[in-house]
Amino acid sequence: MEFPNSLIGASVREGEEYFFSVDCPIGVREHIHICIKRNNKILLFSTCSSKTDTAFRLAKLRGIDINTFPIFTKNNTNKFTKDQTYINCNHVTEIDETEFGKLIQEGKIHRLDGVIDEQGLQLIAKGVKLSPDVERKIKDLF
Repeated sequence: MEFPNSLIGASVREGEEYFFSVDCPIGVREHIHICIKRNNKILLFSTCSSKTDTAFRLAKLRGIDINTFPIFTKNNTNKFTKDQTYINCNHVTEIDETEFGKLIQEGKIHRLDGVIDEQGLQLIAKGVKLSPDVERKIKDLF
């Protein structure tokens, strides 16, 4: 039995991790994204684990707060593959539940086992609020 895209999208929970395939039309291809839900919108933040020093250099170069790149240590909950992974709070991908469900059904987005805990979600919210690149309408959701 196939579920409607809207039902699949509505079942997404905050803090869940998703991998975007090479043919995904949104987000950063071949990267993990963290999901935050607000109303019927899904906000996704890409992660990077191989270049945490790059995040520090970029923040310094642009003169933006380093807290817009919170760093997470791999643990039993988030299940990142590298010891340290940062989340880019300066770039958010916004999508509605139905479209997100469609991309899951099409195999372009894959749910992973890891999840970001409440403390981690608060770090992401702080990063979003501090970001000079995130639109006010998104910041107001936090």
